Amino acid sequence: MKGAFDSASAGKVTAGLGRVRVQLPFVRAMGGNKKIWVALAILGPILLLVLAAPFLSLPPPLETDVRSSLEPPSLKHPFGTDKLGRDVLSRTLAGFKVSLVVGFSVALISLVFGITFGTLAGFLGRRVDQTIMAVNDLFLAFPSLLLAIGLVAIIGAGTVPVILAIALADVPRFIRLQRSLAFGLRSRAFIDAARTVQASKWWIMRRHVIPNTIAPLLVAASIAAANAILIEASLSFLGLGITPPAPSLGNIIRDGQIYLQEAWWISGLPGFVILLVAISLHFLSDGIREALDPKARK
Repeated sequence: MKGAFDSASAGKVTAGLGRVRVQLPFVRAMGGNKKIWVALAILGPILLLVLAAPFLSLPPPLETDVRSSLEPPSLKHPFGTDKLGRDVLSRTLAGFKVSLVVGFSVALISLVFGITFGTLAGFLGRRVDQTIMAVNDLFLAFPSLLLAIGLVAIIGAGTVPVILAIALADVPRFIRLQRSLAFGLRSRAFIDAARTVQASKWWIMRRHVIPNTIAPLLVAASIAAANAILIEASLSFLGLGITPPAPSLGNIIRDGQIYLQEAWWISGLPGFVILLVAISLHFLSDGIREALDPKARK
């Protein structure tokens, strides 16, 4: 009878522990955060233009018209044309679509691998921690851009190689962040309570550690997306990213650099779009951070 009672009691306590979370009522705070609204006000119209591009009367991004070469911005060509008469706005929207895919793919990959290996290293500790962090520190020894350049040079150019190269440079930072967060939770009362009822380490990590560390990682993910867009543009500018004739913000800027004196719009306007996107994503990360911080909401 005593064994049955203990088993039943442990089951109830364990079930209750599944509901022990650090409550973060940030959804309402996000809706009232000015920085998030500023980010959406900047990024929203650009996203709408990208989605509406197929329905607008814009020429295809690869369509050439030498007779319209180097035309300045006008009603017909709002961003002007390049040396081959291609519409710069159409190419900018197509390139921005590639940048979005790269940015958010890198953020997602970094989140998944960062949470997985960071949780294992921070919560299990000992040999697992030493092994993971030894490999992690090896990648952290190199700057992100230089590491991405080296990886792209090895595996080749293109959208998928660029995503993998940038993600591989970003994942170690997520692992280190998640490791520190998981390590800080090891001595918390609800973790000790779960251990008391002999909950498995995998159950504790899945039900307690990861849900209570996801918030700071969302902030890091928005910053990683912005940085990935900038790195992708840099790689394409150097000829190591998206290969022409496929449009990318980086190779559009590179194509226009020799015409800066007579056709500034080829490089200037796509560069301004990159600036707006980077600013909006950093505003978004600051807004999420403030929404997740109770002190900042006062």
